[in-house]
Amino acid sequence: MGRSKQHPLRPDWDQVKDDVMRTAVRAKVETHAHLRAKLLDTGNEELVENAPRDFCWGSGSDRSGRNMLGKILMEVRESVRRMA
Repeated sequence: MGRSKQHPLRPDWDQVKDDVMRTAVRAKVETHAHLRAKLLDTGNEELVENAPRDFCWGSGSDRSGRNMLGKILMEVRESVRRMA
């Protein structure tokens, strides 16, 4: 849906997209125990979204991407640990 022209992005999307993803990941991990366990099982490993064409959420083809999904997953993992 995010790529569809039928559903235009909100005008401030670039400013809010990281927080929207952070909220979604946190909700998913809080709601699904098996996902929470999988995330915690990653220990202290760096998490990288291996998405060659995505330089925002992923690492991009040359690993120069922002890897925001990986960073958000690591933030949420740390948050879950502190709450346990």
